[in-house]
Amino acid sequence: MFLWILVFGIGGFVPFAFADVPPAFREAAVLYDQGQFDQAVARYESLLAAGVRSANLYFNLGNAHFKAGHVGRAILNYERARQLAPRDSDVDGNLGFAVKQSKSFDATAAGSWSVWLADSRDSLTTDEWTWLTITSYWLALLSVIALVWLPPAIEWRRWLRSAAITFGAIALLVSVGLGARIAIEEGPPAAITLAKEAVARFAPMDDGAKHFTVYEGQKLWIIGERPSRMQGVSGWLEVERADGQRGWVPADAIEKI
Repeated sequence: MFLWILVFGIGGFVPFAFADVPPAFREAAVLYDQGQFDQAVARYESLLAAGVRSANLYFNLGNAHFKAGHVGRAILNYERARQLAPRDSDVDGNLGFAVKQSKSFDATAAGSWSVWLADSRDSLTTDEWTWLTITSYWLALLSVIALVWLPPAIEWRRWLRSAAITFGAIALLVSVGLGARIAIEEGPPAAITLAKEAVARFAPMDDGAKHFTVYEGQKLWIIGERPSRMQGVSGWLEVERADGQRGWVPADAIEKI
């Protein structure tokens, strides 16, 4: 068994038999080991172009991008890997490390209560939140039914009462988590800034007044779009920062997760 592509002394998170690895993946691993990171990126991206999608592929592509000095693209691919493997410690570790290397990193915001809540929300997929919610409600319901039907003389009725209250509270909490997860998935799509720096303007035009600057690796949310009136020039995307500030950036400065 092999674990491919170590980035900061951290191993890949999906073990597999060498014989089962696609040739392009093996070639990319060899190129990575040889320090040819841009070539490794090209090999991994050839798999994406062929329709291959996996957390392992995005993770290794993120590693290659990071080693090649492409912090924004590394973060983008770690985020994509995290969507498919939300609780993988290697993905979280490498993503956190890459974010700290980006100019957009805010140490104060990183330790905030809102970030902790967002991490908790993203620790499960929508399907996992759904099943957890259903299971919690059923356990609470079964506890109540047992409490109603069992004779009052049974001593451990008080344990059933505690179980009903506990499962009911858990059901309410996970329902909130499920709602938050659905709201994120149905809300504005998230994107990562790939340009070293990009000016967010008040209006979607080159001479629009400058509002703020976004930096490579920064996460934004796309809330609007405006095509360019000039041929060969990318359009504009209206984005929102984590603090709620909004502005227009060139469409080629960011990429959806």
